[in-house]
Amino acid sequence: MRLQPYGQYSDTFPNMMISPQQFTERKLSCDSRYRSIVGQLDVMIELVSGEPGRNLTLELEHLLDAMMDHIDSENSYMEVVGFPQAVQHHLHHQFICINTAELCHRFSKGQDVLLEELAYIRLLWMEHIHVHDRAFEEYLAS
Repeated sequence: MRLQPYGQYSDTFPNMMISPQQFTERKLSCDSRYRSIVGQLDVMIELVSGEPGRNLTLELEHLLDAMMDHIDSENSYMEVVGFPQAVQHHLHHQFICINTAELCHRFSKGQDVLLEELAYIRLLWMEHIHVHDRAFEEYLAS
């Protein structure tokens, strides 16, 4: 999977460019967590697979920004609605962010980062989305 530049204009909104990927991704992939977090990790994993030793500091900094945006808003919503598992959910967010920031720091220092370590961050997010976020969604639906 590669990052593809936005190449088509929307007929409805001529000043807005759209990605061809938007129409080919699975339904689950339409979730912002997949697009902004898991999708970036997929691209990074592919980059490191094709070019071992590639420095992904900039990509990981962008990923951390996307993660913080997502996490900040989600934590705020949990507080507003009184989600009883908010503390555990927040701690899991912190765990993922700390692990991601560590990889970013190691890349920035020119240290080796294994493909498996990026895959581990992706796995943490997939677990978070399918377990922790699902519990929050079920709470909101009840």
